[in-house]
Amino acid sequence: MTTHSHFEYLNRQCECSITKMSDAEALVHIGQLIDDSFDTSFERGAKRALYLLNELSNRDLIDTDGALVEYFRANAWAAQSHIANVRQSWSWEAPERQEELLALSRASNHAGFARLEKVRRCQILTNHANLLNTVGRTIDAIAVWDAALKIIPSFGMARGNRGRGLKDYAGMIVDGRERAILALHAFDSLRSTMAEDALYESADPQAALVYFADQASELAGAVNIDAVRAMQNLEQGNEGRSKAEHAYRRWCLEHCLFLCPLNDLGPYLAAATDDLMLPPLTEGLNDRPDGHLPPPIVGFFNQMKQEYASARFMLFEGLNSTQVHFSDAGSHSPIRSTIRSIH
Repeated sequence: MTTHSHFEYLNRQCECSITKMSDAEALVHIGQLIDDSFDTSFERGAKRALYLLNELSNRDLIDTDGALVEYFRANAWAAQSHIANVRQSWSWEAPERQEELLALSRASNHAGFARLEKVRRCQILTNHANLLNTVGRTIDAIAVWDAALKIIPSFGMARGNRGRGLKDYAGMIVDGRERAILALHAFDSLRSTMAEDALYESADPQAALVYFADQASELAGAVNIDAVRAMQNLEQGNEGRSKAEHAYRRWCLEHCLFLCPLNDLGPYLAAATDDLMLPPLTEGLNDRPDGHLPPPIVGFFNQMKQEYASARFMLFEGLNSTQVHFSDAGSHSPIRSTIRSIH
């Protein structure tokens, strides 16, 4: 519980000027003000931190400090979001969340990002991915969690939140097999947070560990984990019938360009297909004069997939600057054979 004396302390911290502080001292002061304001829901402190960050950004900062300014700015907006209870709102318009997302994007794309210490880079990427998942951009979030885990494979918060994101993703998938495989990988990511090698920057990660364990238990109760692990067989798939086609499919897999949820797990050969489908649709026969025909959305969806696959292939050709020929220009070409009709 926050005492009156603690609020007095926070108010004094808000009155501090950074004019005579070095860049490093200013960052320490602002960072502490943000943390204290978040912990105590002290709105004045969060707003003051944003003001000081704007003031600090006017200095001729080294690149690493410039990246940290954006990271701290994101944390200040996160504090504002917490204080305003934005996380519990279904509103599409959330300026605090938008500003936090923009600041995290600027931090991760800043010239100084690559020179930050590894843990700090993982913190920035994990926070960025978490927020992307929160606003419904789960596929983008998976890629950013994966980027964090390339820096530190044992980073516990990226492992756990990636598992939670995959769990959310599995709930959106119509195909039973793919949904089960996504759930399995979510379970494995969540369980890996409890491994001996898991790294946590927090002194007390117990609350996060309990949350991740509960999420894993929920999945284990809904999915036969061992059965799915035995059947997933992700290394089996269509490699193509020529070297050129094989190169095209491998390029699509490496860049997660197949319209297949399994491709978001990695460059698995089983994902080399555009099998993304619409969910089941229900429509009365009398809803339209031509009620015996499929709803218009079916045709639109097929057209979107065809246009996407064509654009993907032209991009591949452009990047390789050569004309790619396949063994059969008919129905077995990688574009046509992987675009399945959903009628």
